[in-house]
Amino acid sequence: MTDHASMPMPPLSPGQILDRATVVFGIPAPSGVQLWEGAALLAAARPAGLPSASDEPAVRSWAETNGVGAYRPLATPFPLAPVAPALIYGPPDADWPGLIALLATRYPASHPAQFAWIGEDGSLLGLASITIAALNPAEPRPPAAWCMLLLSPLHLDARGLDGLRWVTARLLGPGGCPWDVRQTHQSLRVCLLEEAYEVLEALDAGDMAALTEELGDLLLTVLVHSEMARQAGHFALEDVLEQISAKLIGRHPHVFGALSVDGEEQVLRNWEQIKAAELAARGRTRASALDGVPPGMPALAAAQKLGKKAARAGFNWRELSQVWAKLHEELDELATADSAANAAEELGDVLFVLTRLADWLGLDAETALREASARFRRRFGRLEALAAAQGLVLTELEPPRLLELWAQARQG
Repeated sequence: MTDHASMPMPPLSPGQILDRATVVFGIPAPSGVQLWEGAALLAAARPAGLPSASDEPAVRSWAETNGVGAYRPLATPFPLAPVAPALIYGPPDADWPGLIALLATRYPASHPAQFAWIGEDGSLLGLASITIAALNPAEPRPPAAWCMLLLSPLHLDARGLDGLRWVTARLLGPGGCPWDVRQTHQSLRVCLLEEAYEVLEALDAGDMAALTEELGDLLLTVLVHSEMARQAGHFALEDVLEQISAKLIGRHPHVFGALSVDGEEQVLRNWEQIKAAELAARGRTRASALDGVPPGMPALAAAQKLGKKAARAGFNWRELSQVWAKLHEELDELATADSAANAAEELGDVLFVLTRLADWLGLDAETALREASARFRRRFGRLEALAAAQGLVLTELEPPRLLELWAQARQG
């Protein structure tokens, strides 16, 4: 018996393949169809510039470094335009599972597809109309010489950046949303902050479903500001993307160039030097090593960033014990403050030194305080519940009883 699965596909021109598809699928010749041989499509989706499988990279991927699984390369640029029809062909033993996995990154799982098994003489041996998620070329599996997969176009490429950009442009375009078209860059400042804090809330909760949603909301603010700027003639999203791509490539010569680095500290030093060179190339300089900290940052985060910049400029303690000594010194000065103004000054010094201590301990002070606030909120809620269950009013309780309830709340 002939093993048809291993037989080479008969040589056909693109025109012949399209002609065969019109017969097999019973449709007119698709206009603007994207025609891909399966192996070529997979090859086009494999990003260049990654170490080969035989190489052992000095830096492992984020997934491997954090122990969350094996690295899966990102298919970029995605070789198909999902808003146009696509016809993919190849032998039955081609990597159809790999092709389907690739398509699933951009096509919804429920998107309909048609898969056809073709005989040596071009006859139709089998046809399956099924969704991307359920498509399994191995079942049924007639003795075909080659196969074809037809994908209808998406009305909206909702899993691609262009889809969201179309939605944004529609909202801010003629006949768009009356509220959206009246906004300005300044009026949306609050929205930007709110969305950023909601992303932080999802991160702190470890809620990946919420993080997916909140990152989308944050991304929308970027596209809205970019679309408003485009309509005003200032810049467009392409300028934003080009700028950040060029910046990341330029500031990572150890990844995109031939520079070798000796750990994270050298990466950070190089980053600051490259930033200074970029400013100089634009005719700008920073008068101080502390320049570049946005005034709108939360105070604790700004303090830690200022301290880090000063440390990189050489203004730092030699050992951790000196940081602890400075903290105790500032606490003593706070304890002996003789006025409200003096106490405010000393409290500020204590908080600032605490951010330096956080840096020495490898911690982020803003995150630590935010998590402490979240813990306090949870525990206080349990304390209120305990008091209510016992018919107690918190404002009427003596400190010993409050501390007893608090101890119980901490154990919950």
